[in-house]
Amino acid sequence: MAEFKIEPQQTSRSKTMLVSVAVLLALVAGIALYVRKHPPQPRPAATVVIPDVLRAGDTNFEYYKGKVRIEDVKASLGLNYNNARIAMVAGTVLNDGDRKLEALELHVTLYDVWDKLSKEKTAYAVRPGVGFNPKPMEPLERRTFNIAIEGVEYYWNPKRVELEITGLKYK
Repeated sequence: MAEFKIEPQQTSRSKTMLVSVAVLLALVAGIALYVRKHPPQPRPAATVVIPDVLRAGDTNFEYYKGKVRIEDVKASLGLNYNNARIAMVAGTVLNDGDRKLEALELHVTLYDVWDKLSKEKTAYAVRPGVGFNPKPMEPLERRTFNIAIEGVEYYWNPKRVELEITGLKYK
């Protein structure tokens, strides 16, 4: 009768460690080459861009800016799901002109109780295709708006909020 005896192979730990380090370095080098050839694409900005918006300095902007009124502006404090403080600025836009108002951009400035600048944000109060009423504002139409500003400081003064029209688009 034949008897078979299997001897276990003797491997040194230094060889195993050396092979593991070599595989790890090859993996890191492969990832580095891939990232270098395919850089991550930048995310689109959170700002909204509307083409053909008139700005300060344009005579058509200055003409129609006087015909758009902001009324009943109220500011209040809110909390989001992370318990961060949010300023909620609400008001009414009145298109007192003779043309359809498609877009209205407002610059909101918040101050603290010592009348120092606290936060600023530029946002659209009227935007084409967005909101409960996505149509352009007709002449003599009133429409409400809400703008949320995140990260408001503790000493924010809701009684001092400034709004400025920085852009508009009309037909």
